[in-house]
Amino acid sequence: MKKNISVVVLIVVIDQLIKFAVLNTISKGSVVLIPNILSLTYTQNVGVAFGIFLERIFLICLNIMIIYFVIKLMISKKYNFGKIAQLGMTLIVSGGIGNLIDRIFRGYVIDYIDITQVFNYPIFNFADICIVIGVIILMIIIIINTIENQEKSK
Repeated sequence: MKKNISVVVLIVVIDQLIKFAVLNTISKGSVVLIPNILSLTYTQNVGVAFGIFLERIFLICLNIMIIYFVIKLMISKKYNFGKIAQLGMTLIVSGGIGNLIDRIFRGYVIDYIDITQVFNYPIFNFADICIVIGVIILMIIIIINTIENQEKSK
C-alpha cells in the first residue's frame, strides 16, 4: 500500500506541475506541438467529461465519493486484487485527486491536451489520461476474469 501512496503522490504532483506550467505559459492561446495532430490549448472545464455541466459542489462530492470507494476497494481484505488491478485503481485515484484539487481551489479543471484536428474529441489533461487508463485496465481484467470463469464452469 505504501508503494501505491507514493505513486498517487507522484502522479498528482506531476499533474499539478503540468497544469501550473500550462496556466503560466499558454493561458491565452495555443501552442502547436505536432502540426495538425497535437496542440496545447488552455481551457477551463467547469463540467465533467466532455464539458457536461453539473453543479460544482455536486461534482466535488461525487469526485470524493468515487475516490473514497476506490481506496476502500484497494485496502479491503475481502478482495485479493492483483498488482495490475491495484495499478488501475491507483491511476483512477491519482487522476481523481488531481482534478479534485482543481475543482476545489480553482472552481474548474485545467484541460490542455488538444487533438481536435485529428479526432473530434474534447480537450483533456494528464489526470484524465490516468483515469481512462485505470478504467481500461480494470475493464480488461473484468473481461478476462469473466471469460476464465465461464470456461471453468463448462
